[in-house]
Amino acid sequence: MPKYLVLPKIGMNMEEAMIDEWLVQPGDKVEKEQMVVRAETDKAIQDIFATESGIVYKLLAEPGDLVPCQQRIAILLDEGEEYSEDAETQMAQESEPQDGTAEESQAAQSPSAAETELAGEPAARVKISPLARKTAAEHQIGLDELEPCEPGKRIVKNDVLRALQEKQQQSAAVMQTSDDGVHTDFNRMRQVIAKRMVQSVTEKPRVSLVTTVDCTQLIAWRTELKKQQKVTYNELLARACASALRRYPEMNCVTEPGGVRVYQKINVGVAVDTPNGLLVPVLKDVGSKGILQLADEFASLVEKAKGGSLAPDDMSGGTITISNLGMFGIESFDPIVNAPQCLILGVGCMKPTPVVVDGEITVRTCMRLSMSFDHAVFDGAGAAKLLDQIRQMLEYPAMMLA
Repeated sequence: MPKYLVLPKIGMNMEEAMIDEWLVQPGDKVEKEQMVVRAETDKAIQDIFATESGIVYKLLAEPGDLVPCQQRIAILLDEGEEYSEDAETQMAQESEPQDGTAEESQAAQSPSAAETELAGEPAARVKISPLARKTAAEHQIGLDELEPCEPGKRIVKNDVLRALQEKQQQSAAVMQTSDDGVHTDFNRMRQVIAKRMVQSVTEKPRVSLVTTVDCTQLIAWRTELKKQQKVTYNELLARACASALRRYPEMNCVTEPGGVRVYQKINVGVAVDTPNGLLVPVLKDVGSKGILQLADEFASLVEKAKGGSLAPDDMSGGTITISNLGMFGIESFDPIVNAPQCLILGVGCMKPTPVVVDGEITVRTCMRLSMSFDHAVFDGAGAAKLLDQIRQMLEYPAMMLA
């Protein structure tokens, strides 16, 4: 009896993924838990492992195809087993996404979705995936302008995007005196970021509180730690947040339908700028770890983030996020809460600032913290107490160790 590999849901917010590269081909023998395909999710390219063993009979998705979670992507047979075309037709109908429109389902199943006549050449036919055909239509690219990456293969979405890029480059080359601009589609990561930011602003009544931190002791403490190994301010900020939340454990929570879920472990997400966009790896159980251990873990997460190899678990489970723009000279900003979390800490730059100490004006290195919170979950007084506790932890770092 045939077995099917499906695209697993490997992240809480994952709905679909784009096939990036198959590591097996028809005729190959596959063992259970063997890596068989790489797929691009909303955050990174993930390795997908086989949940069954057998001989690959057919790949149901090609590189560039956007596949919903739980949809079948390959057929496996036992050695010596045969597969009937009738069974394949039935399988294709069953594997259609449940929320697709009638037109999309018909297009995906009909022969014309896979083989479409070229304009001006009625006798010629070209193999093209339904997603590629839809993408070409959206960008008004004729089928006669498309070629597969390899002769004999069918055209997939990546081929359409390559043709679009070439078209845009040609337009830019001839645009000498008039510049009307060039439309660029959001990549998948930017689409997800946009969707979640709009969702957060729409669903979470956000309020921001601001305070100023005297960084004198914090700078001195980091200087001593750096004599042992590299430590960034992000690890110190994460530990300060965890130490403060230990004093207000009811605020270590995320929203869910009908209420909130409070966690015992404090997991701190730290926003990281990467070549592919913003990622938020999560430091787990920060309150139970020392600064040097956090420094090691965060360095590893940053390396994986910039290399595009973060696993779903590396980016899940956060209960508070830190967004640090201080290295860019930004003094203060109001960050948007990373739903379903309820708290985010915006960190500004350190700068010499006149302050009053013991009645005298002096200059200290200070930075501003902006904490945005979900006012549907917390009152302003509770959020203010938490932010003030974070400030105290940073001004008197020894408190983090208490």
